[in-house]
Amino acid sequence: MTVMRMVVALRTVALATALATALAGAQASPAPAVGESVSLVTTNGSAIFKLCRNWVFTHTCREYGNVPVPARIAAGDSFEITFGSNPKTMWFRVKAVLLQDGRCLLIPKHEDMPAKGEDEPVDMLIVDPCRVLR
Repeated sequence: MTVMRMVVALRTVALATALATALAGAQASPAPAVGESVSLVTTNGSAIFKLCRNWVFTHTCREYGNVPVPARIAAGDSFEITFGSNPKTMWFRVKAVLLQDGRCLLIPKHEDMPAKGEDEPVDMLIVDPCRVLR
């Protein structure tokens, strides 16, 4: 088995395990499980923007703090974010909202998460704290 096939096999096993755990947690309790996708959250109006780049042999990520976000965010929403010391503006289209350790990870439309492997970084807005609305 080549190294690449081993890496793909390990990623597949990790993804299957994470999916099985999330599904088991969702059936066990009415509260959203860690890593579970939720539909609507409230924020305190601020988030951290994690911007990652793939440089062929390595990945780099940079975090920008105090990025203004709407008070209520749902999967499918689009809004403008401004970040950096030399302000840059872009549209952020929310593909999914994942709950993790009391914070929400807003995944943009252009990301393949969670299909990517665990070791590959992804762009996201990190909202801490956030509250899930039913």
